[in-house]
Amino acid sequence: MTEATDPSGGMNLVTKSAAVLRAIAEAGELTVSELAERTAEPASSLYRLLSTLQAIGWVEDGSRRGKTRLGLDFVRLGAKLEAQLDLRDLARPELERLHAATGQTSFLCIRRGLRAVCIDRIDGLDVQIHNLRLGESMPLGQGAAPRAILAFEIPEVVERYLRELPEDDLFGPVAHNAEELRQLLAETASAGVAVAHSDWGQGIGGVGAPIFNHTGAVVGALSISGQTHRVFHGDYDPVAMVQSAAATVSRALGAIQPDAHLPAAESRAV
Repeated sequence: MTEATDPSGGMNLVTKSAAVLRAIAEAGELTVSELAERTAEPASSLYRLLSTLQAIGWVEDGSRRGKTRLGLDFVRLGAKLEAQLDLRDLARPELERLHAATGQTSFLCIRRGLRAVCIDRIDGLDVQIHNLRLGESMPLGQGAAPRAILAFEIPEVVERYLRELPEDDLFGPVAHNAEELRQLLAETASAGVAVAHSDWGQGIGGVGAPIFNHTGAVVGALSISGQTHRVFHGDYDPVAMVQSAAATVSRALGAIQPDAHLPAAESRAV
């Protein structure tokens, strides 16, 4: 019985194909020897597999001789899937888990221009957060979710934010000038999470973590917010919980390394 007719052999072929496509997606372009090293498959087997994948348009010759990259047909399939993925639907279960576990107001925000827009939220059990209601927006430099987005944006977005917004909107109580904000964003990127103290008022704190898509681009952020002592001194770890929730949504969007240190794509729309 051949691999094509043997059910176990067919599944093995699917598994090998998935490993090859994933390796190429991560690297951009690879030679057969590089693929062999990454997938632990013999080169002879990879040549046959690549020939099959090339015949159906899932891989193609790369920019240099001997290199292979994802094919246009495969990229189109990915684009169709991405168009079907609704961030709000994917994030809602994690938003509900955060709310149930912490009792705090939980938010889902995305970037629109130089502001972060709330596209979903669940109100806290004890304190009603009046900022950032559904459909409202805040400057990207203020608050946990907005800052989690800005910290992982490309430098052009950060510089445009600093250049174009009025000074009253640029800086919250945590940063008083451009240099302080840049430092805060660097710290946020290093930590992988934005922590806000009194950005929205005395005694109000929050934690936000970025959400990434399959290209490594930041597409939004999840956060919780409430009274500082409840957010940071409850019987849960707010940083770990928010980061885990954001990583789960990132995985659903196809992020290969769904954590806050995932390298951002170099060519994204500003």
